[in-house]
Amino acid sequence: MQYDLKDKIILVTGASDGIGAAVAAGLGEQGANVIILGRKEDSLAQTQARIEALGGRCLVVPFDLMNFDNYGKLFLALKDQVPHLDGLVHCAGEVDRCTPMVHIKPAEFRKMLDLNLTSPNLLTQIMMPLLKRAEAASVIFTSCDMVDEDQLHWHGFGLAKRALPYAAAMWQGESPDKPYRFNVLNPGRVRTEMFKRAYPGLHGRHVPAPVAVVPAYLHLLSAQSSEIRGQSLHAIDLVPALKNYVAPEIEENNV
Repeated sequence: MQYDLKDKIILVTGASDGIGAAVAAGLGEQGANVIILGRKEDSLAQTQARIEALGGRCLVVPFDLMNFDNYGKLFLALKDQVPHLDGLVHCAGEVDRCTPMVHIKPAEFRKMLDLNLTSPNLLTQIMMPLLKRAEAASVIFTSCDMVDEDQLHWHGFGLAKRALPYAAAMWQGESPDKPYRFNVLNPGRVRTEMFKRAYPGLHGRHVPAPVAVVPAYLHLLSAQSSEIRGQSLHAIDLVPALKNYVAPEIEENNV
């Protein structure tokens, strides 16, 4: 399916692997100009190769989102290379392991809040001048099942993800008549490295690969969803094929 994203300029965080890498590649296939941001330079190079092989253009930006003092430098570097941003996709996220609240260490708790809540909001803030220059822009925050379910042992990660719908609503409420919009997307369980760490005993046969949820992101980045503003959405509602997903072949070491 075509989403009219050719030549659009989209920044994707967490593009080293997982959903971020899949979204970046999907944008490349649509002919977009993709800015990929992540910590793992070797993995970013692989994502870049995928994007360019699919017909897109790619700018690689190695960056640690926990270095808040460097956000200004990041903006200054980008504003000299791109005229605007048509989209910003927050896919970066991490949790080392599920831990009961009574046992979580303060440093780990703060890290989860900063990486999964503080960083996407501050990055959106610092990139607003570039988003405002676009004719229309779409910002997507990535949430998870904790938005709707009171799952246990997810400590700061779960709290951060649950706050994202309020963050998107706040951003949108403060810009009600602007051509840029803010939404949250819950991709559901996806067969990433984080999934394998969080659910070590769960076989991945009924869990989609990252590429399966990419159409939901592309839809929210495209003009097809221009009326969706300040909402919290589920990929399964935007991609009907996810409702009965069964992976055709999954090797035991890739579940």
